[in-house]
Amino acid sequence: MFTVSLKYQIYMRKINRACFFVLFFILSCMSKSQTGNEKEIKTEAHSAEKGSLFNTNKADCITLPFGYADISKLTAVESVLSAVQDENKLKEISSLKFEKAIKKDLLLLPEEYNVFLPFNKNVNEKFDRIKIATDYLCYGEYSLYFVGVLNTVRYAEPYMEKIYLVSMKNNRPIDMKRIYLNYQGEMGFANYTLFNIDKNYIISLQDYEFTESPFKLKPLNKYQILSSGKFSRYYDHDGSYKDGEEQGIVKNHTKEGKWVEFKPNDHIDLQKYPEFTDSYTYLEAEYKNGLPVGKWKFYKLLQEYNEETGEPMVETRKKGKWIYTEIYKDGVLEKREFY
Repeated sequence: MFTVSLKYQIYMRKINRACFFVLFFILSCMSKSQTGNEKEIKTEAHSAEKGSLFNTNKADCITLPFGYADISKLTAVESVLSAVQDENKLKEISSLKFEKAIKKDLLLLPEEYNVFLPFNKNVNEKFDRIKIATDYLCYGEYSLYFVGVLNTVRYAEPYMEKIYLVSMKNNRPIDMKRIYLNYQGEMGFANYTLFNIDKNYIISLQDYEFTESPFKLKPLNKYQILSSGKFSRYYDHDGSYKDGEEQGIVKNHTKEGKWVEFKPNDHIDLQKYPEFTDSYTYLEAEYKNGLPVGKWKFYKLLQEYNEETGEPMVETRKKGKWIYTEIYKDGVLEKREFY
């Protein structure tokens, strides 16, 4: 039973990562086209009616807090489903005014919806799948825009499946973070992410997973916006930190220095590396002011699983074969090398 759940999780991570890179690439292209690079990128769709896709009217900056205020209390199946289906909350999110569309003929999203007959990829092509909200978040010299991805496939009417928060400065994209997810798969499987942005601009994200388990509450993660405009994990307290996925030192509410992390890794080609019975890696990472720096080493994570629940047993974890290295500078990946 656990094998099905694991494949489902890997599938979800891959389509989300694919969507992230395509969106960020498109936004980067739009930024270039709007700053005089029309010769390099020949498309009219990169601007909205000969104007910028991104609103700069400060009167449209939203007031914080915004999102699901009681997110930390949503720990039971009933409360989660109630929140996901809350019409008032959905209207509040829609009030951001997702009106400016990135035309469908401009790009092809490399996403699959795992939906079978009577649905197909051509259903509802009259609807635009990516829209940028008019209202946005003002943060000093940065503007943070809400980019929505609609699922136009599953139902007769499209619904918001993903929302990304895009950090920009001078019309140039800096970073991107998915803050909302309403993914509805087959057999009742579903993945949700709910968010809350407090008055101090701390972003709380809570992931929920409905599989054959049937319900899994994932840890609440918080993020902050750094002075560079990038998103970074936020921790409530400084000092030593350790949980089931990572351990290291927290300084000024961000990761600092050497960290050890145990997480799923969708860069691993399971056919090329058959010794990987799952996608988890043992990572030796390094951070400076919350951003990745230096050499990151990824190893095969050796761990045992509980026969009844299928969950990994944290106390059995240890480092295996060295698989690949990543080199970072100021939070930017410069090189990835497999061995």
